Amino acid sequence: MKSTATLTRELIKKSWLLFDYFLWLLFDLSKLRKIKKDKIRKVLIVHLGAIGELLITTPILPVLKKELNCEITYMLNRGMEAIFENNPYISNILIYNKDFKENISDLKKGNFDLAIIISPGSIKLSLRCFLAGIKYRIGGFGGFKRGPSFFFTRKTFPINHKHTIEKNLDIIRQIGIDNKNPKMEIYLSEQEKQKTKEITSKLKVKDYIIVHPGFGSVMGNKYPSRLWPLERYAQVIDYLIEKYNMNVILTGNEEETIISEKIIRLTKNRKEVIDCCGKFTLREFMALIDSAKLVIESSTGVVHIACALKTPVIDFIGRGDLSEWQPWGDKNKTKFLFHNEVCTSCNMAECRKKTTECLKAITVNEVINTADELLK
Repeated sequence: MKSTATLTRELIKKSWLLFDYFLWLLFDLSKLRKIKKDKIRKVLIVHLGAIGELLITTPILPVLKKELNCEITYMLNRGMEAIFENNPYISNILIYNKDFKENISDLKKGNFDLAIIISPGSIKLSLRCFLAGIKYRIGGFGGFKRGPSFFFTRKTFPINHKHTIEKNLDIIRQIGIDNKNPKMEIYLSEQEKQKTKEITSKLKVKDYIIVHPGFGSVMGNKYPSRLWPLERYAQVIDYLIEKYNMNVILTGNEEETIISEKIIRLTKNRKEVIDCCGKFTLREFMALIDSAKLVIESSTGVVHIACALKTPVIDFIGRGDLSEWQPWGDKNKTKFLFHNEVCTSCNMAECRKKTTECLKAITVNEVINTADELLK
């Protein structure tokens, strides 16, 4: 149940997006340019988001490659390159340069025919692509802080209640390309898988469950909207260890060690819990998830990694928008817990009500029963 404040923010956002879209329709002459697909040979995809946001763009890659027979370059923020490592559809990775002139220079060197600007759909990025001489520019996703979204040859209608994967596909549908069977993909090498086996062997771990309790900004918020009560994590961990005789590996970044240490102190079976926060690279972490029997986490990029690798996962959706961000994967392996009867779907990192009732509504028994269903 969305609060009045959340509904008000959504109304303001939708009003701006509609206004922005009709401004583009009225004043941006770019839309009059006819797109000739047979002239497209070099494609630039732009997304400056986080791990999960980038992973859910992977369904557009194989169809672009097939339909256009093109070379694909992906522009993203530094540190995100590992997500697309070994991806057969991407020829080049371009690191986003915040310097306006230098970034335009980088884009000019690519001689791109088409720019697919997924996020943010800002005037800053579309203008750079325009000034770099990229003939066709298509995109979506805007926002008040990003300015009017001009310089787009095609733009998706902004008000659609659908999953973000479908919204991404809507962008390439603007040029008549679609994926009827969209799925996320991660390409792990045999060497990476073997290295993970060596790591787990050193940890003396065979069968294991991953619990990922934290997320990027958890340490900076007094009332983090994605942190399930730690004592509940401990109860679930004890149950899983005792029933399934497996180890539990706690994961997260180095800062989140403070969370994992608290959880371990609250568990009865401490010897079977391994704190691995900050101990893996992103690729190693992906391979670790690939071999896990189950992953439990709370609305982070981890759920998208698990879905892409077809690893059973339980996702706690509290402040997230269910229609846009629920896990995209095999329904027999992907479960989400969500309570619409309480305040939810605010998309705020910090709970303004200081209650985090959206997560507290998820009970230990719910998680245990769902884990039993996935582990049977």
